[in-house]
Amino acid sequence: MPDLNGVAKKTKGRQKIEMKKMRNESNLRVTFSKRRTGVFKKASELATLCDVDVTVIMFSPGNRVFSFGSPSVDSVVQCYKTHVPPPLLTLDLNKVHSTVDEVELHTHLHCLSNQIAIEKKRTKDLNHLAKAAEDQFWWARPIESMIDSQLDKYKKMLEEFKRQLKEKGGNLN
Repeated sequence: MPDLNGVAKKTKGRQKIEMKKMRNESNLRVTFSKRRTGVFKKASELATLCDVDVTVIMFSPGNRVFSFGSPSVDSVVQCYKTHVPPPLLTLDLNKVHSTVDEVELHTHLHCLSNQIAIEKKRTKDLNHLAKAAEDQFWWARPIESMIDSQLDKYKKMLEEFKRQLKEKGGNLN
């Protein structure tokens, strides 16, 4: 078929694809890979343009998991899992707009509270691990909390390390 300039087109151009499962396994994998990036790009655009939290989780034909999340998959899933539906509302048409804002704010506050709780637990766990390391290994303690015998032992270890380094030709200064 000739175009406006009278030249015949060499390709068919962009064709509409029938929406049914592809039979060719190789084509299916390639199509999934290309469309997956497109879906993730659209999710990212939606999150940016509308200032919303978005998560997309998909399984490939080979059963591999792919995910995208804004701000992160974990935070959106956690918010979804802990989302408590608001109590039934009586619709007063004069107050619908303000009620919706309150519900949105309540949901957002709930999500933030959950994130704070998660971070507090993580901090507590890390402090517990640090304390356990200090209890088990005296050299993991801050120098200010060491007693004189530990400081002497630490000093001797450092001097021995420095001596061994010099023997091997290393330069500490």
